[in-house]
Amino acid sequence: MITHPQFSASLRAAGICSFASIFALAPVLFAAEEKPTFPDASQHATITQRVGLTDVSIDYSRPNKRDREIFGGLIPYGQVWRTGANSPTTIKFSDAVKIGGQDLPAGEYAFYTIPNQNEWTIVLSKNTKLWGAYGYKPDADALRVTVKPTALANPVETFTIGFDDLKDDSATISLEWDKTRVPVELTTNTMERVNSEIESALQNPESLKPQFYYSAASFSYEHDKDLEQAEKWIDQAIAKQEPARYFMFYKKAQIEAKLGHKPEAKTAAEKSIELLKAEKEPDATAIRNSQLLIDGLR
Repeated sequence: MITHPQFSASLRAAGICSFASIFALAPVLFAAEEKPTFPDASQHATITQRVGLTDVSIDYSRPNKRDREIFGGLIPYGQVWRTGANSPTTIKFSDAVKIGGQDLPAGEYAFYTIPNQNEWTIVLSKNTKLWGAYGYKPDADALRVTVKPTALANPVETFTIGFDDLKDDSATISLEWDKTRVPVELTTNTMERVNSEIESALQNPESLKPQFYYSAASFSYEHDKDLEQAEKWIDQAIAKQEPARYFMFYKKAQIEAKLGHKPEAKTAAEKSIELLKAEKEPDATAIRNSQLLIDGLR
């Protein structure tokens, strides 16, 4: 090996005998070099939403429009899309759900889509290990549904997935990018679960506290389910609660009003106001709500 004498002397002075030594030390030298960290062109995002009693988590990357034609251009019609960038979007459900009316077990799925001008196909695949849509095979599909896209008045620069129209037992998963919005209907089993848990709890009534009866009555009231039973439950909550609480009487007033029992509703609302005014710092908003309920009975 030929080396410059002065350079060789410098190497020896540094304790390095040859170029072979340099190559041997190269991993250490380069490991010590500080490397820059670059941001992803499409930023990573996660979103988690509870729908009723079901947790839904979505993990995806968010590409930008950047003056490009998106659907029918950058994203061709009729082809499987990863529904984002980089790795395919994934969606995870803590409980069994329905997507577009079709049953889907709890678990994690790759969230693919097939865009078309007037109709999109939503594909949830059991194979979550692919890169993008490369290697996608329909035989791993857990579910396929078709949905209708809608046009947005204002273009969306960054691809966005969100949840709209949240209710105890349903929500809309919304995909938005450029001038297109794609709604995906999600339904949970909240009603069945709550009804089952209420029935189970009532098997041991001596252990039940006022809050159980209040919550059961409120749930039935909010969902227009068996209001006569809700009336019984709120009466049990009031009977068990010491000291008396204004919100229980307000709920009783609401239930009685919905049943058309105006005198009972008025009496309960007046009791709610009485209890509120007896507090050290009365809640003016709660008093006003009870008074509005009374006024609405006339």
